[in-house]
Amino acid sequence: MTGMSRFSILYALIRPYRGRLALAVTLTVVFHACSLTPPLALAYLLDKIIIPATHGATHAWVLLPFGVGLLVFIPLWTAFLAMINRVFIAAIGQRLVVDMRTGLYTHVLNLEMRYHAKVGPGPLMNRLMGDVGIVQNMVTGETLGVVGSMVALLMYIGIGFTINWQLACAMLVSVSLCVVSYYKYAQLIRKANLELREIMDHVSGQLQERLAGVRLVKTYCRERDETDAFLASTNRALETGLRSQMLSVSLNTTARLIGGIGSTVVWCGACYFILIGKMTYGGLMIMNTYFWGAMNPAIMLTQVADTIVQAMASLDRIMDVTRRAPEIVEAPHARELPTCLGDLCLDRVHFAYETDTPLFDGLTLHIPAGKMTALVGHTGCGKTTVTSLLMRLWDVQGGRVLIDGQDVRDLTLRSLRRHIGVVPQDAMIFEGSVFDNIAYGLADASQEQVEEAACAAQIHHTIAALPEGYQSWLGKGGVQLSVGQKQRITIARAILRKPAILIMDEATSSLDSESEAEIQQALRTVLHGRTSVVVAHRLSTIVEADQIVAMDKGQVLEIGTHDALMAREDGYYRHLYEELRGKHEREVEA
Repeated sequence: MTGMSRFSILYALIRPYRGRLALAVTLTVVFHACSLTPPLALAYLLDKIIIPATHGATHAWVLLPFGVGLLVFIPLWTAFLAMINRVFIAAIGQRLVVDMRTGLYTHVLNLEMRYHAKVGPGPLMNRLMGDVGIVQNMVTGETLGVVGSMVALLMYIGIGFTINWQLACAMLVSVSLCVVSYYKYAQLIRKANLELREIMDHVSGQLQERLAGVRLVKTYCRERDETDAFLASTNRALETGLRSQMLSVSLNTTARLIGGIGSTVVWCGACYFILIGKMTYGGLMIMNTYFWGAMNPAIMLTQVADTIVQAMASLDRIMDVTRRAPEIVEAPHARELPTCLGDLCLDRVHFAYETDTPLFDGLTLHIPAGKMTALVGHTGCGKTTVTSLLMRLWDVQGGRVLIDGQDVRDLTLRSLRRHIGVVPQDAMIFEGSVFDNIAYGLADASQEQVEEAACAAQIHHTIAALPEGYQSWLGKGGVQLSVGQKQRITIARAILRKPAILIMDEATSSLDSESEAEIQQALRTVLHGRTSVVVAHRLSTIVEADQIVAMDKGQVLEIGTHDALMAREDGYYRHLYEELRGKHEREVEA
């Protein structure tokens, strides 16, 4: 990304705050302008009061209270301005970071599943929390500080030229050398920081996966292996971080060396001009103070170079997300789906996760309303993809997906998905109360509605036995619940909405046979009159389906009832069913 494009993006971010930021910059400039006055006051005190008084000038004593008053008033006034400025900038910064995170979070949620599957939650969390915070610090902290300091720098050099142009030139040369050093090191620091952020993305993603699967880690006694892998990743980050810090230290050391040499030149020059009568002692004090006043912004620029470069890298990473337009968007003419019968159809659908690897090539499938349809087949045949297309989590590359005869692309996403309840294979439990987890499917659900859904999912009595009932707090991922209990809560969440269509993707695979039988008995009432699409390997679920769709390699091979398909001696479904039954019998014997 070019510097100009970054500037455009930064301007777009801060544009809503440009008025307040302009006021903050003005306050910063005023503050730095006030910081110019103490050397002038000291020079006045030295040249007009102290030195004349030592030579017997009586009028100097009359001016002493005024000079002392200046030295007392100026620091107090400057401190007051600094406090007001910092409070103002802090308020802008907090508002900016909230708006940036909210906008980025909203954009991320609207991005298609393809992007989420490719990037993963860890890197996205780093962008939302870490990168946004770094950009905020630069915009409202470092940037305003640098702007104010640069204004002060120009003032210092400008006043220096009015006192002694030769020494002011030395100041200008020293500052210029610092700026050149900054540009020399900045690209190296940026490269190291980008590499560090990529490593940390990998570490974050790996850490999140392992902590989420801590039960599996413990089961297989992989604690030491995981620790070693984590240590190896963090060591890579350590080496890259140290390289970045060493570059920053080198830049800062170079700037201070330039400052030291420049200060010596100014001192020696000032002493020479005093000896030849072209400068006063007060002028020497002003020139030395202003030299460091001019150098400090330049040195500060080198000190914050790492921060600024990190912010540029973070801005690039944020823009990598925001520049990506969502693939799943509502059409301008999208209409509501107020009621739904649940008649579903995939009409000559072409679909591929990767452009060169098609999964469906003209797939046609009808799922009648109010019936249970079971999708069966080996892993990777496209069963779950069918359910994803029905919810429009992905868009087809060709053909149509219809609900009650309407193309899902012509409907608003909210009205489409409002009629669909989903029970995924992996139960998702959020940190919060049991009530909140079930009511996630219906934001304004009442206690009675939640309890009714819990009863249907055969989880009500378990919840009621908890110390705080439905208000019992569940930790991250619901680690204190069994797999079966988490799945029942997920089922309760789906049926709470009383959807016209219920999709169950291996929903009972985590339950034992007894629990599965209890839930299926309860679901018979819930599913009555509703369209249900079931992806399952459990024999009991398959047998009870009104329609069974046998799939293989993205194609529908057979459709019919269990009895009709079993009657085909060489049928694909019959072989698959016998394979599943043999597997089930082996599991029972084990």
